[in-house]
Parts: sequence; structure tokens; C-alpha cells
Amino acid sequence: MQAHYLTTQEAAQYTGISQSYLAKLRMGIGSVAGPRFIRIGLRSIRYKRSDLDAWMISRSEGVGGEG
Repeated sequence: MQAHYLTTQEAAQYTGISQSYLAKLRMGIGSVAGPRFIRIGLRSIRYKRSDLDAWMISRSEGVGGEG
């Protein structure tokens, strides 16, 4: 199975989080751990869709049930 990689713009659209907030998460703002990412060269960032899904699930809140 081939991994699907998203650009920062695509990851922002997929998660509903702004590109600037994703950038802040990559820099490690506060105690919030952002989703895993891959740096290709100096400026190119990619996110695996499965890593974004796992990160969003880990951030979910609620009592019982799913998500």
C-alpha cells in the first residue's frame, strides 16, 4: 500500500487547520505536539494522511464512544 503525502496547503484543508498554525506546530509552540511531518530539503514539508488522522484522533475529547 502506497502512502499518500500531502503538502502543507493540502494538510490544512484536510484538517481544517490553517497553514500558519501547522507551521507553528512544527516549531513546537507551547506543550502542543503537532502531527508528524517529513521535511524534504530546506522548505518542502509533507504530511502522511495516516499521520494526520492519528494526530486528530489523539487530540479528540469526549466521554465514551468513538471520538
